[in-house]
Amino acid sequence: MEHRTKRDAALVSLVSDFEANFEKGKVEFLQEKTINQLLQYYEVDGQIEKALEVVNIGLDQYKYRSDFYIIKARLLLANKQIEESLTVLDFVQNIAPFEAEIPILRAKALAMLGQFTEATYILKEVKENALSGDLVDVYLCESFVYELMKDYDAMYQVLVEAVEIDPLNQEVLQRLWISVDLSRKYQESIDLHHKLLNKNPYSFLAWYNLGHAYACVQEYEKSIDAMEYSFIINPEFENGYIDCADLCFSIKLFSRALNIYQDAVEVFGPDSELLVYMSECLILLNKIEEAKEKLFLAIKYDAYNDEAYYHLAQCYFKEGNWYSSINAFHKAISLEDRTENYYLGLAKAYIEVEDYTKATINFKKATQAGHEGYIYWYEYASFLLKMGLYKEALMVLDDAEEYTYAAELLYCRAMAHFFIKEREQGLEYLEEALLENYSIHQIIFEIAPELEVNSEIQSMLKYFKDE
Repeated sequence: MEHRTKRDAALVSLVSDFEANFEKGKVEFLQEKTINQLLQYYEVDGQIEKALEVVNIGLDQYKYRSDFYIIKARLLLANKQIEESLTVLDFVQNIAPFEAEIPILRAKALAMLGQFTEATYILKEVKENALSGDLVDVYLCESFVYELMKDYDAMYQVLVEAVEIDPLNQEVLQRLWISVDLSRKYQESIDLHHKLLNKNPYSFLAWYNLGHAYACVQEYEKSIDAMEYSFIINPEFENGYIDCADLCFSIKLFSRALNIYQDAVEVFGPDSELLVYMSECLILLNKIEEAKEKLFLAIKYDAYNDEAYYHLAQCYFKEGNWYSSINAFHKAISLEDRTENYYLGLAKAYIEVEDYTKATINFKKATQAGHEGYIYWYEYASFLLKMGLYKEALMVLDDAEEYTYAAELLYCRAMAHFFIKEREQGLEYLEEALLENYSIHQIIFEIAPELEVNSEIQSMLKYFKDE
């Protein structure tokens, strides 16, 4: 779980200067502090290759600094270069045999090779001789080993021990949530984090973890409140804003989600991704002009943001500006051609301009890209039914059966059989659809209003309603 925070402007400037000089081959002597700042930046940002370049520069300039070798070994592990990491660890152990991190990294490397017995033996030895402060690092490594072994309960337990020693340790708290999610120990996590917060009420990550645990047991209001505390305590904790707003969005609190995204923009500055999130809320709040403003700004910051063009197409669609909608859908697809929603939106836009051939092509592409989603097959089949192409609709529904199942598809199949005068089969499928989900039966009349006067259908609806 990546935790993003607002970056220091001076650090960003330092990184930019380093990269410019590195590209020109003009890297001069770097102070140890500068090397460590660059390493931290790249490691936190997940740019492992760049971090390895920096640590190699450090080793060229400070040939026997054991901490740089240890960092290199850690980076090689993060880059899945396990044998190379072990070679570095063998070397550094000769020059600094008492460095506490060496056996811990070795255990992690062995675990990554599947040598769990050897890894746990090393950690057992280290634990017997470790000071309480070093125990946290041992427990963190143990949690990694247990995760690879898929023993998620044990993973959770060792992290509970770690957090009891150091309740404010960010890495422990981050991995603690991973273990909770893997072990499904949501209620235990709620109880644990309440204890942690009683002792340290300003632990933003503890509030964040608590919020996620509440969400997993569907205590959504408590979840939102807890997540809000995470970024109230630490205003530069971006994940707190995003996850809290995402949860609000998922339970249809669009105004609240919009306000949180806006707060994030005020802290972190305009960002294409955040602006797109805001536009989604605005579209659902039917504030189309405002949504378009956000999307134009998002595209200004990132001209390759396919989601921005997709939502812009939705805005034009809602305005009835069909050709602009079609153009925006095409732009989204040109940037990302594997997203089923883009093809579905384009198909619907082509229906509005009565270009049914292109609508059919894009419905087909939507089902190909998202074949496991019933909605794409349903939209395609219902379009064919409305066009009077009943046998073609049945062929699409036959194809859908290979991938997905839904009551909506049963209703479509029932209607198709009614229209081609296969009454008995139509009634059978209608009965199955009503048993599966009576509450959506109105789709029959949305697709084919003429069936509303069909006495047999009305009789069946009355029977299932009474049931």
